[in-house]
Amino acid sequence: VCVTGLIVVDTGKELTLASQWVLLLLIQLGGLGVMTAATTTMILLGQRIKIRERILFTGGLGIDTPSGAVKLIFRILFITLVIEVAAVIPLFLVLNRSMDIPAALFHGIFHSISAFCNAGFSTLPGGLEGYAHQYILPGTVMILIIIGGLGFLVIGELWFYLTERTRLSPHAVLVLQVTSILIVAGTLLLFLSDRTVGFSLLPLPLKLWNALFQSVTARTAGFNTIPLGAISSLGIFLLSILMIIGASPGSTGGGIKTTTAGILFFSSLSEIHGRRAVYRNRTIADENIRRALAISFLYLLTILAGVILLSLFETLPFKALLFEAISAMGTVGLSLGITSSLSAPGKFVIILLMFWGRVGILTFIFGMVSRDRTISKISYAETNIPVG
Repeated sequence: VCVTGLIVVDTGKELTLASQWVLLLLIQLGGLGVMTAATTTMILLGQRIKIRERILFTGGLGIDTPSGAVKLIFRILFITLVIEVAAVIPLFLVLNRSMDIPAALFHGIFHSISAFCNAGFSTLPGGLEGYAHQYILPGTVMILIIIGGLGFLVIGELWFYLTERTRLSPHAVLVLQVTSILIVAGTLLLFLSDRTVGFSLLPLPLKLWNALFQSVTARTAGFNTIPLGAISSLGIFLLSILMIIGASPGSTGGGIKTTTAGILFFSSLSEIHGRRAVYRNRTIADENIRRALAISFLYLLTILAGVILLSLFETLPFKALLFEAISAMGTVGLSLGITSSLSAPGKFVIILLMFWGRVGILTFIFGMVSRDRTISKISYAETNIPVG
């Protein structure tokens, strides 16, 4: 449900076909979001959607107003269905070369949903590592990951932009810009850091192609065409940064989100120049900056706490534990191969990190203290405290 591909057993070998279908259903529910699934169920049962449910649903997508919630739900379901069904076709055609039609169709459906929901689960033997020399299947998976990571709001805006030539909002432009920068920069840095290690046996075009794939999948999905054990320490560090940043608000992915990273960048830039944070001739609201700082701080603090707990429970290498914690918190699913070796307490820590990463650390904390959370009307005199 947390759409994190960390597993303790081989999905394709250890799970029965029925279990794989159940897993696929959970991935789809997790990708759509709990509130989307719950609200859809209420609509199908003929129940009236109350204002509280509308606020919870739209709030999870980063929308301030609950109006148009039902229409948005049907749009999300339609977009999801169209994209996932369309992606099954190229996946099926590739897989049908090496397996019969029923198996190719099932694996095509599974990987289409798993990729769009940024889950990273694979039912193929060895995952996608056997397709490092292939373009169509990894390319389709990449497109699904990118679209799923943009967020349903941005996908909707892009649809109207392409069909009705409407203007994109600053939110959509920021998401597209940060996503593009992360993909390009991640690809080049991974290629340069691992040109003699992880990709050494591949020709130059495939080296770049697989570096691109790892750059895309590292932010939220968790698929890999190159064994992570063959990637250099610098490459692992770069993957960790991408996992921390993650996808975009209202998407199927995790991380602090691309908009958070963008707001932090522009607010830091404005602090250097001594002016208000501005993006596309619009002043970024102070509340957005405070929220971005709070999310980033609490996110990193949670990872730190998780790593400390894992280090207390496990005797495994610290680098592997840190990578595992970052992957779990980012709902990614990449691992250096230690997931099945974790003790029961260690697995419980990973479960908590996956849950907090999917729900959102601020959402979880606000939900725990919402009854006592009131806005104080008391203001105190300002004081200057040296920092930095």
